[in-house]
Amino acid sequence: MRTTAPGQSALLLLDVIDLLNKRHIPYAIIGAFAASFYGVVRASLDADAVISIRTVRDGNELCQDLKVLGLSVERRTGDHEDPIAAVINIQDSFHNRVDLLTGIRGMSEEAFHRAEETRFMKSSIKMVSLEDFIAMKIFAGSPKDLADVIGVLEVSNNKVNASLLKELTAAYGKKCLAQLQAILKAHPLKN
Repeated sequence: MRTTAPGQSALLLLDVIDLLNKRHIPYAIIGAFAASFYGVVRASLDADAVISIRTVRDGNELCQDLKVLGLSVERRTGDHEDPIAAVINIQDSFHNRVDLLTGIRGMSEEAFHRAEETRFMKSSIKMVSLEDFIAMKIFAGSPKDLADVIGVLEVSNNKVNASLLKELTAAYGKKCLAQLQAILKAHPLKN
């Protein structure tokens, strides 16, 4: 384990990524970590990733492997109306936390293929693509999520693939696409 104190959720995430890679589980980092990657730095006490788990058994085995590492693991399953099928909350003895989300309604498996590989602390990690990040944040819809979208557009505007962004956002529903159009009206893309 890389963590040695509280405030090191990013290091805990690296340990979790090692296990995901070992188990060949596709993932993409999302949340505040991804926001920082795309230019909007904000504090967060946890690290988040979306993962692709094919079966309940695969999820149970992942949770068991995390427990073997000495981590506290809680798996919560959403009901039929929840936009997220399940969340695996992982915590170490220093209260660093990683949340793994599975089955986000509207997100396709292609998101894992679009994930951008980068380096962090000598480790290779996969960051959610810029367009997937924006679409997911619009889908989440909280004021903080929408502020992240606006901040990322201000910093990384010229890197956005407009047609892909609209396609991905539309997959989350008409309301999300309308929200994107309103944001782009106020913060137009430069490319």
